[in-house]
Amino acid sequence: MVYISVQIALSELFLFMKLKSLYTLQLLLLSAYIQAQEIGSIEIGKRYAIRSETLNEERFYDIYLPASYNSRINATYPVLYIMDGDYNFWYIAGMIEQMASVGNKIPEMIVVGIADNGHENYINNCTPYNKQKSPNGQSEKFLKFIATELRPQIERMYRTADFDILAGHSLGGYFVINALLSEPKSFNAYIAISPSLWKNDYEAETQVEEFFKKNENLNRYLYMSLGNEKGMGVYGFHNQMDINTFADEYYKNAPLCLHYAFKQYPNENHNSVGLITINDGLKFIFEGYDVGEDELSSMQTFKAYEERIAKFVVMLGPNFRLPENQLTAMVNKFCDSNEIAILQEAIKERYPASLGDYYNALANIYMRNKKYDDAIKTAEQNYNLNPKTPEYITTLADVYLAGKESDKAKAMYRKALDMAYEIGARQWYINQLKANVSNVK
Repeated sequence: MVYISVQIALSELFLFMKLKSLYTLQLLLLSAYIQAQEIGSIEIGKRYAIRSETLNEERFYDIYLPASYNSRINATYPVLYIMDGDYNFWYIAGMIEQMASVGNKIPEMIVVGIADNGHENYINNCTPYNKQKSPNGQSEKFLKFIATELRPQIERMYRTADFDILAGHSLGGYFVINALLSEPKSFNAYIAISPSLWKNDYEAETQVEEFFKKNENLNRYLYMSLGNEKGMGVYGFHNQMDINTFADEYYKNAPLCLHYAFKQYPNENHNSVGLITINDGLKFIFEGYDVGEDELSSMQTFKAYEERIAKFVVMLGPNFRLPENQLTAMVNKFCDSNEIAILQEAIKERYPASLGDYYNALANIYMRNKKYDDAIKTAEQNYNLNPKTPEYITTLADVYLAGKESDKAKAMYRKALDMAYEIGARQWYINQLKANVSNVK
């Protein structure tokens, strides 16, 4: 009996410990769930649909808007259209954010990723019709869809500059080259990433001579790349471009005005070459956009700066927003001279999309020089003109804080934070505003 009682007691003890362990495990799992519960999502763009009458089907596309889009409401932006968007959109949009909004190497731009509807459909859309070689090819129709249906929708929905770039990789690169050869004025610039120019028995290279004959003064850009692949047909096409360029120059024909560059990347494979090609291709198209500090500091007048960036004013139109870092350098350089009045009038007359950035830079310089009355007046004026730009509201808060007006500063930091949430500002900026609100006593 004693043995049985001990056995029962041990069994009960074991059961208790087992249940306790399970309970403890449940608590640990619940704790881990609570700690790791989802609090939101990170989005790089949004997806839309359009019904195409040209293609008689529904098409999808993704949109990336630059960091400043919702706060600089007078600015317009060039547009980059990407073939095979579901494959290429994510890495290209992220890289452009770094190159433009962070690095100031190129203008900020809108990115449109054009989705495919399956691989077979994509092949047909990228390939020109040929009765024997590609009887299902319909790249002409697909280009018409982009030019007459998709692009007008993008222009209705967003503030676009009159400068569009078409980019594609592999088959998409083949589509880009054929778009240039057949309808060169469809886009302002073209980026072909390791294009499949072997298609249709290397047909693209046979069309180059005719392309040179029937076009002149295009003022277009082409950047073409190749990884370490063989057999893509790129060399033959490139050679034809060189031959016909030489012939035009030799015979003094009307200039084609195609700004063309080709680069091979022997350390990149067919799939890895896309990122570096887009990077270098955009730098080629916008060569000279990045004005260095030494060059800026050497300029004696704002007119000298205007002459330096005139190319981009023409390229990107009247609502071109001057690179903020460059404008700030100019304001800082001339703020204590008579040249600042000339600069201000020029901004008002010729660069209205940059007027808020100008006042913001001026307010910061006044604050740094402890001219608090001027800083407050300028920052308040800018806030009244641009009440939905959190960066300008933040500057006003900074000015109040520097002038020992803590209550006003805290209120403005809160207003900037609310506006940042409203317009979907980048998270790092929201984090800083939250810290500012918390730190002001």
